[in-house]
Amino acid sequence: MEANLTEQALATAMKKLLSQMPLSKISVKDLTDECHINRKTYYYHFKDKYDLIHWIFLDEFYRRLDYDEIHTIWDFLEPLSIYFYENKTYYKSVFEYKGQNNFTSFFREIIEPLLKEHFENIFAKNEFYGLYADYATAGFVLVFERWLRDYDYIEPEAFLRIMKNAVVALANHVLDEEQILDSEDD
Repeated sequence: MEANLTEQALATAMKKLLSQMPLSKISVKDLTDECHINRKTYYYHFKDKYDLIHWIFLDEFYRRLDYDEIHTIWDFLEPLSIYFYENKTYYKSVFEYKGQNNFTSFFREIIEPLLKEHFENIFAKNEFYGLYADYATAGFVLVFERWLRDYDYIEPEAFLRIMKNAVVALANHVLDEEQILDSEDD
């Protein structure tokens, strides 16, 4: 579904304003003034400025994914890394805001089901795979934030390789530790 012109204009306005000031300083009035629309029109489309930020991610990235091509978590994280890198200035600003309805929490809710599915496949015999997925989700969100904030010079492909190496090494370590603990219980 294509976004209408008002939604697109508001998304453009949000990106422009975020390049000039932090999210905490941007008001709905700033957005409506930038687009020359009234507040009622804004609230017809979005409930608040955070709803607009979430919509931008969904419209520009999430809804445009080819889900038939996603077979592993890495098939999702690759285009996600490229998207964030291409929009790093915007997402650096968006991730900085830690108040109510923040993007970090929204992003966590989006990737958590994908990570749980991935970790269920890895830790199929372990009843606590959900805890591993929670741990990994928090880690992935933090790593994306840190990458955009402190390491945005690392290209997406290299960043993804670093993440994959860390996850595989950690998973192997956990499985090795579990085997040791299981053999001690016998």
